[in-house]
Amino acid sequence: MTNELRIFSDDIIPVYATDTGEKVVLGRELHEKLNIGTPYDKWFSRMCEYGFTESKDFSTFLSESTGGRPATDHYIKIEMAKHIAMIQRTPEGKAIREKLIALETNVSELSPELRLLINLELQQKQQAAALKAANARIDNISEIVALNPNSWRHDARNLVVKIAKKLGGNEYIRDVQAEIFRLVDQRAGVSLERRLTNFRHRMADEGVCKSKRDKLNKVDVIAEDKKLIEIYVAIVKEMSIKYGVELEEIA
Repeated sequence: MTNELRIFSDDIIPVYATDTGEKVVLGRELHEKLNIGTPYDKWFSRMCEYGFTESKDFSTFLSESTGGRPATDHYIKIEMAKHIAMIQRTPEGKAIREKLIALETNVSELSPELRLLINLELQQKQQAAALKAANARIDNISEIVALNPNSWRHDARNLVVKIAKKLGGNEYIRDVQAEIFRLVDQRAGVSLERRLTNFRHRMADEGVCKSKRDKLNKVDVIAEDKKLIEIYVAIVKEMSIKYGVELEEIA
């Protein structure tokens, strides 16, 4: 199903017309207008149990939420939307179903002038949404870059965990950290592994017990060098921005 949409009606629920004349509603907008208390993803999965299928009755796409993160949404054909509204058995469902029935007019019958106005309205709405999402991303990037350098170790660890979750889960933490250490070696022209070995030798010479020496890691090595701290923090921030980590996720 094409995502080239034009607003056809914006009364009880926004209805969009594709460039082929087919009318659709957006799943999350339908969910909101029906005042559904169940989370959208769970609710939509339950609706699909009534026999609706991908491509035939709806298509899936990723939209952007207020924070700029992708959210699963659906283009729902009018027949499916009418059925969903009916089975809710609520005043909202009844009103939406009646409105959808009343709108069953072929878009191709609209005058060229009205089509132009519809297209311009949709373009303005899309541009406003894109600008809002872009501003949210810029604000988030600015705040990540301005993270407090005095708590670099704690903040960096949190960011590493969030990057790993973006990649699929905590099992990726080790891979993320390894990539960061590789970039530190490359950018600083050092070997953190060699420095860690030397650090442990120095600690042994100072009489530090083996159990404590074994707990030392490359971040401890970085903490001994102000230049390495700056490079490490910069790389963690760059990767956070690259993978779309949201600032509110870091707390």
